[in-house]
Amino acid sequence: MVLSYAEFFVIYASSLVLATVIGLLVLVGWKDIWLRKILQSARYNAVYLAILIAFPLLIELPGFLGGGPSGSGETAKEVRYTSWVFDLGGGIVKIVQSWLNYGIATDLFIIIYAWLFYFLIYFAPVLLLARDDRLTLRKYAIAFIITYCILTLFYAFFPVSVSSSYTETGVVPILYVNTYWGRMVTSIDPLNNDFPSGHVSLSVTAFLIFATAGTTYRRFSYFLGAATVATVIAVLCLGIHWPADVLAGFLVGIFAAVAARNDRIQMTMNRWVRAISDRIFKPGEEGSRPK
Repeated sequence: MVLSYAEFFVIYASSLVLATVIGLLVLVGWKDIWLRKILQSARYNAVYLAILIAFPLLIELPGFLGGGPSGSGETAKEVRYTSWVFDLGGGIVKIVQSWLNYGIATDLFIIIYAWLFYFLIYFAPVLLLARDDRLTLRKYAIAFIITYCILTLFYAFFPVSVSSSYTETGVVPILYVNTYWGRMVTSIDPLNNDFPSGHVSLSVTAFLIFATAGTTYRRFSYFLGAATVATVIAVLCLGIHWPADVLAGFLVGIFAAVAARNDRIQMTMNRWVRAISDRIFKPGEEGSRPK
């Protein structure tokens, strides 16, 4: 039985929800999952959560409005910038593909790129809500805001095409020729939001936030670390990113995580968020303030 694209997407979305439930049961335990506590924490952090949802949509909005990949509409600036990035070790992509482009490995990397990454990015705040860990959620949100702001600036003013679009490399567009996975990605991705790698930078950001959040999240941080390594390999193998994109993604992720731990940045950002929240909710209604 061959699934239609609509059926495939429903299964994709349902699997993310199911994985979130399973993840909470494993990392929190059903006895410690209280819906009332989650809702109170979500209300208190409503502005942060709205920003975390909105930023990824805003980054992909140009691709969505433009109908997907840029294709033949590449600008001279995009071609020039892509050439620059290719000169910084771009030939490595073909080598990585020659090692890993086979059967089950390719399918696994597609799942890592198009499913696991999104699950982890959105599961993390749900986990923090379930634990009512408002301090770590604040750091997580601020780090992601910083990361997204940096990515947005680069994507707007330094467009770089995906590695498999640069014919001189001989890189195979593994992800984009995959029927349903590729269709899902190219339906919103303009394919020139390449430098720095958003997947790498956000993975590194999430890993560092949880790795420094104490022993409570030790198992999850280990998983995030492994997922980050797998994501780096995936974006190279699938013909998406260049080595320079990956390196820049690491630097952005590290910078964002370090900045989010700065008390002055946290307090400044939190004052703005609390001011907005108090306009939406009456003061004191969104849950008790953290001590």
